[in-house]
Amino acid sequence: MSSDVTKLGKRFMALERSDINKLRGDLSPFLIHLTRTGSYKQWKDIHNLSQDNYPTITAKDSLESIVSNNKIEARVPFGYFNYSVPYNGKDTNSNIKRDWLRSVCFTETPLDHIHVQFQRIKGRSLQFESYGLAFFEASIRSNGGSPVMYFDTSNNSIRLSLDAIPPSNICTSLKPLLPLYEGFGPPLYKRANSPKEIDFRWEREWRIVDDFNFSSVNDVAFGICPSSQIDYFEKLVSNSFPFIDPQPQFIDEMKLKLKGVKRLESLV
Repeated sequence: MSSDVTKLGKRFMALERSDINKLRGDLSPFLIHLTRTGSYKQWKDIHNLSQDNYPTITAKDSLESIVSNNKIEARVPFGYFNYSVPYNGKDTNSNIKRDWLRSVCFTETPLDHIHVQFQRIKGRSLQFESYGLAFFEASIRSNGGSPVMYFDTSNNSIRLSLDAIPPSNICTSLKPLLPLYEGFGPPLYKRANSPKEIDFRWEREWRIVDDFNFSSVNDVAFGICPSSQIDYFEKLVSNSFPFIDPQPQFIDEMKLKLKGVKRLESLV
């Protein structure tokens, strides 16, 4: 009788967020920032340059810089309103400044599937590699991070509402929101090779506006790099957190390693 009551109690017990994470493979307690090899655009109106500049950096060098300085620089502006900044004589009635849109990006993709982010994906210009840092969600939230707010670009009523913001006088008060709006659906500006629809909601992206300064001990859960680089990066961070290779063939080894870290054992 008592065992039946116990079972009945468990059946109606309210679940915690951590319980739901374990039951659903599509949820993650971590937010991951990935790096890439290639050039990025230094906008002239952000950096006071005479023309746009295109520095290049490798994914490995970028991660080295991040862990050495405990800082992720918000080098690039993001979001729908990046199309509404006065530039080269266009959209001169907009009050939005591109510097407001500089953000650091993270993905909520679960560990088991983070390797998908390294694939070439049609419609995405960024090619990420297996270098990055996984942060505790609570740390990102406490530093002002928030999920991206997606809207359907074919929904004219929403677009008209958003397009009324740039020329208005309330832009300054909306600064924290502007980098978080992102469209999905028909491309806003079509090119010859543009797909019919662009939809990156599956990335479950989060953003922190401006640079992100973090604590290696309190904010970082673990690092990501190729297996051949694990010893190098763990020494670089004085073993303050572990590094793992997220490729599918290492998934069991990866989880076992993370479960061996006390602060991670209940989250993996």
